[in-house]
Amino acid sequence: MSDFQMFIAIVFLLIIIFSFLLAKRFHLSLHHNQRMVISMISGTCLGLAAGGMFGSVFQGNLFIATVLGVTTGAFIGGICNCRLGVVSCIEGLTAGLMGGMMGAMLGDMISITESIMLIKLFITLAVCSLILYPFLASISCADSSIPSKIWFLKPFLVFLIVTGFLIGGTLIVDEPINDQVPHSEHSS
Repeated sequence: MSDFQMFIAIVFLLIIIFSFLLAKRFHLSLHHNQRMVISMISGTCLGLAAGGMFGSVFQGNLFIATVLGVTTGAFIGGICNCRLGVVSCIEGLTAGLMGGMMGAMLGDMISITESIMLIKLFITLAVCSLILYPFLASISCADSSIPSKIWFLKPFLVFLIVTGFLIGGTLIVDEPINDQVPHSEHSS
């Protein structure tokens, strides 16, 4: 497993942990349709990232990449949204399944470098989907006005944090996954 794949696995684990914590805190203040939006966005983005990773690792073997992408996307999408209710869990599971399938096809069709860029984009969107918990909970209250103009700085600060996080993940990518020379081709 390369450093970038380890980075992706750690990010998936952190997203699952924060999804549990945020769902525990905000699930009572979210309406049904708001829970469904969170489930669909997070499940699809996580599925696309997982499928894209497996599609780029197993380029040329779309069957294995699709099976692994669909399984991983459905599992992570269901786990992240299980605290929001049964319907939201099923929505997250099916969105992760669909995203895993599309990500595997996409990762198989493009180069490793382009795949890494898209995986980082999908991970960014998945991390940003965590922001929907407090945002949607605040607009579902009786007073849905924005308290002050400084509130608009929050999305910008989150964008900077996520960008810094992903740049840190990019720094650990030394060489693309499939560009490594097989052991049989090394000169003695």
